[in-house]
Amino acid sequence: MIDEDDLLGRVSKVRNLRPECFKYLEPASSEMLTQKIIYTIAKLTAEKLGPVKLAEIAQPIFGIGDKSKQDLVRLTIEKTLLKCGLVEKLHYAVNDVRYILTSYRFQKVRKIESFRGDNAEPVGEILELPRSLWPIPDNFLILISKKNGYAEALKRLGADYDAGKVPQGRYEELKRSLTDSLDKINTKLEKGLEVEELIVKGRK
Repeated sequence: MIDEDDLLGRVSKVRNLRPECFKYLEPASSEMLTQKIIYTIAKLTAEKLGPVKLAEIAQPIFGIGDKSKQDLVRLTIEKTLLKCGLVEKLHYAVNDVRYILTSYRFQKVRKIESFRGDNAEPVGEILELPRSLWPIPDNFLILISKKNGYAEALKRLGADYDAGKVPQGRYEELKRSLTDSLDKINTKLEKGLEVEELIVKGRK
C-alpha cells in the first residue's frame, strides 16, 4: 500500500505537462469528464490516504458506480490521464486495480528545439490543486502544529527571561526540554520538509 512518504512525495513534486495535457486542469475544462476524474481521485485519496477503485471514482461523478460507468471512467483515464502522466494505475491483485494522482502541482511547458537538443520551457505559473485535496496524513499536520507550538514557547520563554520573570536555572532547564522536543519533531518532519514549507507558506 501507499505509505506516508509516498503521499508527501506526490504533493511536493511538480510535474511538467505539455499543453495538450495541461488543458485537462484548466478552468475551461471544468465540465469535462477528465477534470472531474482528476478532482474526484484527489478528493477520495485525501479522505482515504490511498489509491481508489473505479467504482469509487464513478459513484460521485455519475451518482452510480455500475460497470458501464466504471468502464467509461477507465477508458477516459487510459486514453488521456495515464498517457499524460497525471494518474498512476496500481495493481494490488488480479481484480484489484486502483488509481492515484502522480502529483498535485503542475507546470505547463513547451518544447524548445535547439542545437543542444530538445528542452522544455516553463509557461506561466505552477498550477496547484486546492490544498484541501492534498493527501496529507493527520499525523504530519499534528507534528507541524506541535513544532509551531514549541517554537512559540521558546520565543516566549526567552522574552520572559530577558524581562527577569524566569530564574536562570529554571530558564535553562525549560529551554533544554523545549529544544529537545523541537529537535525530535524536526527529525520526524525531515522527509516532508518541502510539503511543510508549502503548508506554512500557504497560511501566510
